[in-house]
Amino acid sequence: MKRILPLLTAVLVLGTANAGRSQPATDERNTIDVFKRAAAGVVHVKSARVVVAVGDQPVAGEGAGTGFVLDAEGRILTNYHVIENSAGIKLLVAGGRTLDAKLIGTAPVLDVAVLQAISLSDSEVQLQPLALGDSDAVEIGQKVLAIGNPLGLHNTLTVGVLSGIGRNLPGAPPGLEQSFLQLDAAINPGNSGGPLLDSSGKVIGVNSVIAREGQNIGFAIPINVIKRVLPDLIEMGHVYRPALGFTAVPLTSSIATLFGLPVREGLLVQEVADGSPAASAGLRGGTRMVPLDDSVYVLGGDIITAANGKRLTSPGELASVILGSKPGDRIQLTIQRQDERLEKTITLPPMHF
Repeated sequence: MKRILPLLTAVLVLGTANAGRSQPATDERNTIDVFKRAAAGVVHVKSARVVVAVGDQPVAGEGAGTGFVLDAEGRILTNYHVIENSAGIKLLVAGGRTLDAKLIGTAPVLDVAVLQAISLSDSEVQLQPLALGDSDAVEIGQKVLAIGNPLGLHNTLTVGVLSGIGRNLPGAPPGLEQSFLQLDAAINPGNSGGPLLDSSGKVIGVNSVIAREGQNIGFAIPINVIKRVLPDLIEMGHVYRPALGFTAVPLTSSIATLFGLPVREGLLVQEVADGSPAASAGLRGGTRMVPLDDSVYVLGGDIITAANGKRLTSPGELASVILGSKPGDRIQLTIQRQDERLEKTITLPPMHF
């Protein structure tokens, strides 16, 4: 007993000392570390707008959101709706400095824009780029962190989990159909354009939309979708959106049954323009018009079931396949022509087809 008592006393003393220096749990430590590393790469975006009021008298307005640093050259990624119709853009960066910015690229179809910070020659201004992750590798249930400026509260951190993948939203641009990441980390007006981070601190999405009829249901644009068009936005100021020269409507199972079509889903080609890339690829439009409710279907044409091996159910999915392509690239279309399955290759046209 004499040998044990001093040891117990030492343990009690150490325990008391450590109790006064509370250490964060492992997950808390990760959250703290990610925020400390990433916060310096998040900026507050303020855009001056001219709003036409009653009587056609213009009045000044202001939009506010979030962005984050892409590279050491001072390029900033944000949502297009944050800077839409802006007459001037300013950035509040780490350290409390305010910089002017200019718009260098927009993709309204993806709701993203790239800004260029100005006056970076000031040695006191250091912008820290954030690393871009892989949104195709994310899993439901993993931890996500959002940094932004909700309601103007600079560099606010919220934490949650990834709640869903491949969500579709009413009115979503064609390039974002069935693409959104769903999260339960609280985001609010002002978070738009801010980064959604994984537990390694890499950007896996851009926070863009909230469900106003719900609580803590937000949506982010997957970063891999944006990575595909970033070179075009930086080099040309816009994305390449080729005109393929055909129109098509989504085919549903009920429509296919009603009209006795050989497949249950895909894109039913309505019309093919003469001399277009679609015509050169051998795509065929319909020949027989059939009214149905308030619509008119043109039957007898090809049904596109896949593009580059990806199953198609809507025009937006085809737009997503083409996104990030270049003039001269080839898209492999799988089509159903009556009872025959065919492969057709469509070559993307020059920039100004």
